[in-house]
Amino acid sequence: MTLAKTRMKFKGELLNTIRDFAKSPIGIVILIAFLVRVVFLLFVAKAYFGRENVFVDGDTYAWAGSFQSLLETGTYTANPGLEFGYFGRMPGYSFFIGFFYILAGFSWERAFPIVAAAQITLDSMLVFYIYRITVKLSGSARTGIISSVLFALYPFSIVWTPVVYSEQLSVFLIVLSFWYLLSNNRFKYSISASAIALSVLCRPQALLLVPLYLIYCILDKQILLRKRIISCCYFVLFFTLVYAGWPLRNYFLHGKIVLTQDIRGFYNWNEDVTAFLQYTYAVKAEWEPQYTQLIKNQHVVFPDEAYLNKEDSLKLEKAILLAQNCGSGFSHKSGFWKPPFDEPNCNAEIKKLFNELRQNQIKYNPANFYLKVPLKNLQKALFKSSLSDNASLTRKLASLLFYYRSLLIMLGVAGSVFMMLQFPGTRLAAFVILSYFLFLYLFLCAGTSLQMRNIEMRYFLPSDVLLLIPASFLINSLYRPHKIIKPVV
Repeated sequence: MTLAKTRMKFKGELLNTIRDFAKSPIGIVILIAFLVRVVFLLFVAKAYFGRENVFVDGDTYAWAGSFQSLLETGTYTANPGLEFGYFGRMPGYSFFIGFFYILAGFSWERAFPIVAAAQITLDSMLVFYIYRITVKLSGSARTGIISSVLFALYPFSIVWTPVVYSEQLSVFLIVLSFWYLLSNNRFKYSISASAIALSVLCRPQALLLVPLYLIYCILDKQILLRKRIISCCYFVLFFTLVYAGWPLRNYFLHGKIVLTQDIRGFYNWNEDVTAFLQYTYAVKAEWEPQYTQLIKNQHVVFPDEAYLNKEDSLKLEKAILLAQNCGSGFSHKSGFWKPPFDEPNCNAEIKKLFNELRQNQIKYNPANFYLKVPLKNLQKALFKSSLSDNASLTRKLASLLFYYRSLLIMLGVAGSVFMMLQFPGTRLAAFVILSYFLFLYLFLCAGTSLQMRNIEMRYFLPSDVLLLIPASFLINSLYRPHKIIKPVV
């Protein structure tokens, strides 16, 4: 057979494969997912976000600016004038969008729509990996189709596809790493470790999956113990090779141990703001209306828990007065009552006062700090029912979808238990999914470090997406088996 005929045969077989795939149920679901995301971008996104430029949100230029600084100055930093500017954003997503920035001729305006197109494509591809994971675990193509449809039409993934935020890339890498963890690929552990490390470099909450993957690796009885130990070593090695460059750079070049990121790298998140944030989250589950009252120079009133005694009440009044008048971080917040400034400031004194007040809350009101506030955060994270009071009509209507989200979360949790009880071969995978859900929600809702207790629904997206897999098991169990759909894997 001549080379030309061989090429024609290969091309014909490839076209037939693509044609068959496009006609298959999963091919149709992927196409629907892609079209839904394109329709949202073209016809809904502007009304939903209430702005003309749907690609840019508040944090977009933190990633973009860090990469641009690297190109122009040789230093990766969100703000070169701040001590913590070097750690403002982890580099994974910055390098991702930076590739398109270079491709677009060093223009962010041209790059952002290309990034959105790439994210829509990746999110549509994710449908296939969700399907493959479910089929691998269940042995049922119908269950796989259910999970893929749930994700293809999942509104809280769709709305983030056009926005230049790291959520979509991080979720894609998490699901990809989970697929390779379950697969029979010879290099499964090294690929899975590399993918999860890249995800961590985009969004730090992916780091919680690493110990769970190692547990999966060491308890996977499909292979001998000796091979399991070797596999864990490979996982740790490749994760370290991909991820470790970031904390090592932070320590050796800038003298600080920073494993993920530090929001103090931004002028509007200076130590005065972060101290106020941590104090407020020691008292209550959100920082409104106190935050708005403060930046508008209004009288700030906290709940009764804040006024433990006369001394703390006076100290709180002093801290607020200083924050309103000489807190440079607050001055850079949008809507602050006077022009922004950097020096002189009294950030150190503001930080000291709010930190002392926070410690008194922990000492004298532990039930509120360790139980009441975390439970309120958990209630908000699981059963949030609105976007914001001043949202557009489209966003207010979309708020109804939060009930759908809560239902899917409950189905996912119940489905995880169902998998462990009814499908012994899926117990480890279900354990990873359920444990990640518990760890992530409890960590963000009850954690005590700087960026904990600040509840935003996009932070939970990776866990919510993985829960769609066990949810499909439970939904499929409600139906009697009928016509079998041949899996495409």
